[in-house]
Amino acid sequence: MRTFEDSTRVSERHVTGRNGLNLAAKARVGDELRQASDATIEECVRHADAVVLRGLVYQLTGDEKLADIHVEQVAFGYSFQDRIASEDDLRLVRDKATALLRHLRDSGATEVDIGPLERLPRSLELIANAAIPQSEMEMWLEETGLDPLARGLRWKGQPTPAQKEAFQVVVIGSGISGVNAAVHLKAAGIPFVVIEKNSGVGGVWFENRYPGIRVDSPSRGYLHLFGLEYPQPYSFCPGAENVRYLEWVIDKYDLRSHFIFDTEVSDMRWDEDSATWQIAARGKDAPLTLHGNAVFTCVGFLSRPRKAQIAGLDTFRGTVTHTAEWPADLDLSGKRVAIIGTGASGYQTLPVIAKLAAHTTLFQRQPSWCYATPGYIDPLPDEVLWGERNIPFYVNFSRFRTARMYGPESSLRSQHVDPDFKDPHARSAVNKAMRDGCLAFINEVLAGHPDLIEKMTPKIPPMTSRPIRIDPKDNVYTALLRDDCDLVTDAIERVTPDGIVAGGKEIPLDVIVLATGFRANDFLWPMNIEGRDGVRPETLWAKDGPRAYIGSMMPGFPNLFMAYGPNTNGFGGLQIIDLLEMEIRFAMQCVAGMIETGHRSVEVSEEAYWRFNDELDRAEKKMIYADPRVTSYYRNEHGRSSVNGPIDIRRMWRWLRDPAGPPQAETDAGIRPWFGGDLEVA
Repeated sequence: MRTFEDSTRVSERHVTGRNGLNLAAKARVGDELRQASDATIEECVRHADAVVLRGLVYQLTGDEKLADIHVEQVAFGYSFQDRIASEDDLRLVRDKATALLRHLRDSGATEVDIGPLERLPRSLELIANAAIPQSEMEMWLEETGLDPLARGLRWKGQPTPAQKEAFQVVVIGSGISGVNAAVHLKAAGIPFVVIEKNSGVGGVWFENRYPGIRVDSPSRGYLHLFGLEYPQPYSFCPGAENVRYLEWVIDKYDLRSHFIFDTEVSDMRWDEDSATWQIAARGKDAPLTLHGNAVFTCVGFLSRPRKAQIAGLDTFRGTVTHTAEWPADLDLSGKRVAIIGTGASGYQTLPVIAKLAAHTTLFQRQPSWCYATPGYIDPLPDEVLWGERNIPFYVNFSRFRTARMYGPESSLRSQHVDPDFKDPHARSAVNKAMRDGCLAFINEVLAGHPDLIEKMTPKIPPMTSRPIRIDPKDNVYTALLRDDCDLVTDAIERVTPDGIVAGGKEIPLDVIVLATGFRANDFLWPMNIEGRDGVRPETLWAKDGPRAYIGSMMPGFPNLFMAYGPNTNGFGGLQIIDLLEMEIRFAMQCVAGMIETGHRSVEVSEEAYWRFNDELDRAEKKMIYADPRVTSYYRNEHGRSSVNGPIDIRRMWRWLRDPAGPPQAETDAGIRPWFGGDLEVA
């Protein structure tokens, strides 16, 4: 059987590129390309992303004819996507890509050079269809993954093995962030252990196994920079595929010996005398005690189910399950199923459950905005996968393309309020266009059903609550058109032993599915954490909910670094995995700084903590999700978001870049995220 490694891959040889990045210089050309027919090459090029090919072929050939091409922007789900406007230009790009691949095949080459590094910025700009300022170029070069460890640790000097061995890091959680931390800690030679409450890696993807679960971020952008060679089989992968990816990572980097599964951290206490965290955990067979010089909490905020408090629920004689606790042996065939909740989980699972159950009832308090995304549930064609395996550097330039599609200009344009725009249903012209597009889709699919159209049309502006991707042909709306599927918008009065009473009518049921979300604003819960002098996060957060300094640190909690902490559900551009990688790099550089300087602790000052959060609050005032008319996990009981990150990702990237390095020549909003600035070392 042909493996992915047989085909074109980035080699281990590197050259020193711009800004200190180690950019891969060569890609291998495998047997699959060398044996390909003209027809195979042509068909696979036709399936490839022409915008990616434009920049990629330019980088490898320098052909200036690729520069003079008109690109237009169109809506794609709740974002925007560039595409080549002219058929002639499209043919030109494909012809040149085909010619390049034929040349590689016929030349017998076993590897191909990336081309002049000084050409890379121009090549990326052709994909971006925009100039990239020099001040941002390093961030965008990182996004290519040409340096797979670009967001890892850069030592300032050469610490001895003894210096490294004397420092122990404890990582809590083995989802996207925890696995990322493990890869970079091992690469840096820093001792570490990963504690995971579940029996395997995956975090939210390990726990959530309900029918229809799927990522709503493009999967090409849902890989770590060190994992771009993983062959994603979907544009938007099902949950199980995300677990397989993380399993692949820990095997590829030989990390299993560092993981302790079926073990949940219950208590953490900072010991001032030893400058370590004393950690208590509940193991599968016995309690466990650990100590760490630093702790990376990678527990996320979508990890603890929020259970609905419904009168009589405990009297129900059938099966009750939360979507995050789906039983592996639950058979829905022939069953009458209720789904309570209409966020992402409820809307994702309804179309699948409706095909399995005898009858399905969706209980809805308020509808959510849905964004039809072509190909959302479809596996990628074999031709696309062939291209990812065999077109040199294609996955790298494709990752950059995805990043630009969700870059700060595009993201913030759809997220910011226009104070001069007056419309009761929208907050800006872009927001209104999004609403009009969603409404048109609702009216198209539910044509002839005015009652459903009214009930499925949200009263709130788009982007004020979590946007939900759906497939254009198989979705919550098409499910509700089935004869064996009902929508109930009356309030649930109570649960009986045999069903649910709503609107004065009892609906007989066999299974109740709670798609009621998570305790998203209860960061670090239920761990009991005591920092310096016994301070607790709950005390620090009593004023208006969880906060952090640049998403990572809290005053009074030395050497404690959060990933996916407060206000890091990024709305300022790029994908969530990008910000999580930046957060882990920040923690890694802090650890390296302590090892190299001999300091035992680093902690953000309280003044700096609030200075950053004042800036965050100013940014949040511009965000559509701050609309006071809306109640969702985007806003806590104090009326602010503890979850979402409103700050432009370019600013976050700069702040998180190098805390142990020299002070920056210029500050942004007075933030000084370095040792001796906002960060106090001892």
